[in-house]
Amino acid sequence: MGVIALILFHKQSTSGRLRFARFDNTVVAARIDVDGDPEVVTPHPGILINQAAARLGLAVGELRVEPEFRERMLAPGGTASVWIAEFAAIDPPFAAVEQAGGRFVLLTELQGIPDTERDVMRSVYEHVLGG
Repeated sequence: MGVIALILFHKQSTSGRLRFARFDNTVVAARIDVDGDPEVVTPHPGILINQAAARLGLAVGELRVEPEFRERMLAPGGTASVWIAEFAAIDPPFAAVEQAGGRFVLLTELQGIPDTERDVMRSVYEHVLGG
C-alpha cells in the first residue's frame, strides 16, 4: 500500500518569500491511500487539490499543482509520492489555513515534523526557488 500526498506553498511574487502550510506536526495538506506503489500507478493530483481546497474552504482554482515536481518519501506502511501545489493568490490565505488548524511557516520553522517530510522539504525549496 502507498500514499499520495500534497504539500502547499506560497511564493510571494514581489519578494520571493517562500512559506509552507503546516498542520500540527506535518506539512501534508491532503493525502490518499493507493493500492500498490504510488510511483507505478498514480492517480491524477486533482484529487488531492480537491481535498486540500475543501479542507481550507477555498475554490479549487486557488491551488495550482506544480506538474514538474514529484518526490518519494517513506511513509507509515510504505512509500508516499509527494506532489506540491502553490496558492494562486498574491497574498497567502492566512485565514483559510488558520481555520483549517494550520499556519504558514518558513523552511527554518519546520522543527517537529517527521524527518522524511523535512528531507522532502529541501527538494521543494530548491525546486521552487531554483536552488
